[in-house]
Amino acid sequence: MMRRFLFVTLISSIMLFIGCSQSAKPLDFPDLYPCTVIITQEGKPVADAIVEFIRQDADNTKYVPVQHTNNKGIAVMTTYGFTGAPAGKYKIIVTKNVEDETVIKDKDTGEIIIVSETKYKLIDPAYSDTKTTPLEIEVLKEKNVKQTFDVGKAIKIKY
Repeated sequence: MMRRFLFVTLISSIMLFIGCSQSAKPLDFPDLYPCTVIITQEGKPVADAIVEFIRQDADNTKYVPVQHTNNKGIAVMTTYGFTGAPAGKYKIIVTKNVEDETVIKDKDTGEIIIVSETKYKLIDPAYSDTKTTPLEIEVLKEKNVKQTFDVGKAIKIKY
């Protein structure tokens, strides 16, 4: 799961960094439709979560809508760096992880040394698997989809 998280983060970062113009779309690229999700936890916005849509019907699973939430928990979905998502039914994967590092400063060299690193999941792991996530959305051609999803109680699970 960590590799998938890193891959999605890398791809979305690259797409945001280089930007995309309309001429950069692949030939088989689907039409996109506006879709915004708001992620909350115990009713409060979740910042810096990764939201990923996993296609549930057989059409075009090649292009995955993905986005990070802002400080208000809002993710305006993008696909391959373009705003929107292809029409269809999706399961929603939501993850948020943090790392705590214990560091020391070498007395002789002044160098900072990481002596331990602990990683935590801040959202119930059920939301990070298509088999267990209860979150679903349908992106429609005829309307701008905007929906709020709550990911349950705040947690901090070491992994």
